[in-house]
Amino acid sequence: MKYVLLILDTPAEPAPGTPEYNAWYAEIGAWYEKWGATGKLEGGHQLQGPATAKTVRAAGVTDGPFIETKEVLGGYSVLEADSIDEAADVAKTWPGVDRGWITVEVRAVIEMG
Repeated sequence: MKYVLLILDTPAEPAPGTPEYNAWYAEIGAWYEKWGATGKLEGGHQLQGPATAKTVRAAGVTDGPFIETKEVLGGYSVLEADSIDEAADVAKTWPGVDRGWITVEVRAVIEMG
């Protein structure tokens, strides 16, 4: 079954351009290499920041996500796993989760057709 790992950025993560941030991004690259080599990881993408977003609701379209949260969707990965527990175990290895910089939400994909 396919699962999406929704990578949620938090205010605790390192600031871009700092040595800590650069080291963290090297860890993320290694994470993609490791899980990509298993054949379980289909890929993923980093998203532009929330200031570039548009939100569509019945009332119209607004700039930004404007949600009441300290976490914002920063990217996603698509993973093949036998169960949500296996997918959650992979999500636990996402760089920064152990340091409280990132939250990962694991969601099953509903495949149509």
